[in-house]
Amino acid sequence: MTYRSLFLNVLFGLSASVCAWSGDAATTAPPMPVVSGYQFIVGTNQLYAYSLKQTVSWNSAGDALTYQSTLMWKFLLTVVEATPERAVLEATILRVQATHEGPGSRRLVDSGIKGEQNGADDPLIGHLLALGGAVLTLVMNPTTGHISDVRGGEAIVVKINKQVPALIAGDSQPLDAAAKAAFSGEALGRIWNQLLAQPRDTSVRVPLGPPLNGELERQWQGAQFTLLLPTGTDHLDATLVGDPTPVAVKLSALTGKGGVNVNLKNGMPGGSKGELGFLLTFNALTQPVGQQHLMNWEFVPLTLDR
Repeated sequence: MTYRSLFLNVLFGLSASVCAWSGDAATTAPPMPVVSGYQFIVGTNQLYAYSLKQTVSWNSAGDALTYQSTLMWKFLLTVVEATPERAVLEATILRVQATHEGPGSRRLVDSGIKGEQNGADDPLIGHLLALGGAVLTLVMNPTTGHISDVRGGEAIVVKINKQVPALIAGDSQPLDAAAKAAFSGEALGRIWNQLLAQPRDTSVRVPLGPPLNGELERQWQGAQFTLLLPTGTDHLDATLVGDPTPVAVKLSALTGKGGVNVNLKNGMPGGSKGELGFLLTFNALTQPVGQQHLMNWEFVPLTLDR
């Protein structure tokens, strides 16, 4: 697995999925009342921005490095169908911006910039521009916010493969496998399920995607929640790369808190924001590597002039 394909998997797989479970509300504020679901009206639309900032502090063999990555989607959410039991929404991604900064690296992509300065040729994050203009179709239960299906990821994979073609005719495109994993219906469903989740009166098990394939526990208190590893568990294990040079990883020291804005506008999502932290410990060729991850994210409605 190349560093570039691993970055795509991490940014849109593990990190995006984990981060999407977080949201932040003032810890001193009283719990907000639980709402009874979305009241969608066909034809209603709302502009949103989803932003993610991830800081990774890396330590190995006495060396310490810190990198920061950011990602922003500006998208229009439109109600296509709506009944009390089922809603169909379309999310049209209007603009994508991403950065990656750290020692020896300063990268920027922005689909809003025309011409060669948009970062499409960046070997690490240039492929993210393929999200610009993408249309995702979400099938939801309005009462709980549960997303049962997400369609449209295949078109993103096609755009990535055109942007990053095979170097030799007949070979597979270098990012094809990673893109299919990151933008599958299942992977996108994990992200949107948490982005649009409604408060519950019980704790909820939330599945992690590959490579961990474990679960976290989200405990609601009104419209606020905390994130925990399952009771009796202090870490999760996974193997990123198999033999002959295996790379194992352990996730531990996870902390998270969050909340959603239940003051919905015209029956549409009101947004949320939050933070999440965890430690990843890698073991490759007997050399341990520690990564402390801190994520902040925000999902907010925008006015049309923003």
